[in-house]
Amino acid sequence: MLLALLLAAQTYGPQRLPPVAEADDPLVDAAPLVPGLIVKLAYATADNLTGRALYPADAKCLLRRSVAGRLALAAKALQRRKLRLVARDCARSPKAQADLWKAHPHAGSVADPARGSLHERGVAVDLELADAAGAPVPLPTPFDAFGPLAAAAAPLPDGAAKMNRDALEAAMYAAGFRVNPKEWWHYSRLWGWRWPPVDGVRPPSKKN
Repeated sequence: MLLALLLAAQTYGPQRLPPVAEADDPLVDAAPLVPGLIVKLAYATADNLTGRALYPADAKCLLRRSVAGRLALAAKALQRRKLRLVARDCARSPKAQADLWKAHPHAGSVADPARGSLHERGVAVDLELADAAGAPVPLPTPFDAFGPLAAAAAPLPDGAAKMNRDALEAAMYAAGFRVNPKEWWHYSRLWGWRWPPVDGVRPPSKKN
């Protein structure tokens, strides 16, 4: 229990977030590792909340190797439902984090650069879903459309948007991620900074 509390404090506490050592868990290109992943980074174009591109047009979805491995588990589960993951944001530079905070300085939606963000550490990923052919499927809101309906537990009428949001959440929780309560699209590690290898590890329940 003490270890769990220390990990939680290290990951989600108010202090500045600690770095992730490259030697422990290097950043990797997630696309070759995650089955069916579509990379469509929102901040590689001007169509985002800052109104300008923050990344190069050919930017890759970089994640910690342990995160990409867990994301592959979620992708395989979703493939059985004929759904594919769409990466909207992955690792983020400190400069991009500062630009996003300037455009939308609301903690809980965008992390304060003074503390640092999970995206900066490569342990968070923003996701949408597509069908097997790569076409977008209904979801509660567009990406980065902050508001009541963006909440992970926002009440939705029965239908495709609710079904897809819930399918994404179930697959990601089973793979060991947690969702940002204010953003149905934002997932990060549930077990602190480093995960053990995928094989032989029982995924946590949603109650964890």
